[in-house]
Amino acid sequence: MPFRTYAFRIGQDAYLLDDDEWGEIAPLLENRIEWIKKYRKENGCSIEEARKVELVGQIALDKYETLTGLRLNHPDQLWGVRMQDYGSLCPKCFCPFRAPKAKMCAECGFELPTGLQAGRLAKRRH
Repeated sequence: MPFRTYAFRIGQDAYLLDDDEWGEIAPLLENRIEWIKKYRKENGCSIEEARKVELVGQIALDKYETLTGLRLNHPDQLWGVRMQDYGSLCPKCFCPFRAPKAKMCAECGFELPTGLQAGRLAKRRH
């Protein structure tokens, strides 16, 4: 089950996806970029125009909603819900550190002891 927390990369609470769950979303996002590039080349249009007609992003959003029960607003937000990109939970405010190599919590200012880093956010066991 995905882990729900504040995802600073998208500025809202969201479910973070573990490696297996992310593996179901990532190929869709990668295909989306290639599809947009191809459509632009074939039709001589702007990125904005190509994004309006592409469906791969909507399929990725649908997959995220199936996995989590939460609907995000835009396919680009999905890049911000990959669990491995976040650090462990801060012992003071319980928000994830912004990166595994973080030494200070950007939310509350808590600093880890000298020489320590946050480490990767671990999947929670039920």
